[in-house]
Amino acid sequence: MAIGRQRKTSPLPRVAAAAAGALALVAGGVALWWFRRTRKAGEGSDRMDANAKGSRRMIEEVFGAGKYELADELVAADAVGHDPALPETPTGPEGVKEAARGYRGAFPDLRMSAEEVVAQGDKVAIRWTARGTHKGELFGIAPTGKEATVTGITIDRWAGGKIAESWTNWDTLGLLQQLGAVPAALQTA
Repeated sequence: MAIGRQRKTSPLPRVAAAAAGALALVAGGVALWWFRRTRKAGEGSDRMDANAKGSRRMIEEVFGAGKYELADELVAADAVGHDPALPETPTGPEGVKEAARGYRGAFPDLRMSAEEVVAQGDKVAIRWTARGTHKGELFGIAPTGKEATVTGITIDRWAGGKIAESWTNWDTLGLLQQLGAVPAALQTA
């Protein structure tokens, strides 16, 4: 019996073919992922733009211009607002209207401007400035007739096209100092 020599074939062509197939599969997956990501980013971007516009309107129009009815359009019925300066937590559109009326009652010429607006996901952050003349009672402080300017930051969480929750921090101490309601010892601290 003659023993023949078996010819070994190189595995390289099979490996190359498998690698090319895997690469094509990965490339297709990446292309699909990019398409979905871009499409969703565009949709999300539109939503974030709408949310940012709504948060700006809340600051500038509801609080800044006294367009209280706009709160019905922008605020969810069960929305919760967090403002450490307020004794009660405002809820829903009526709570927002009450808070806005309170601030505008103390500062009838209140003007608020959104200085910077940043939207990410379901949240919108606004850095704002408020200016007005103290002509009504605020936090038990009788009207002083003094002009005041304060800054603050509000972060709104949006759900279903409306503000669902809001957190506000503003320079309350700075306002009290401008109104002369803080003892002199605290003003220099």
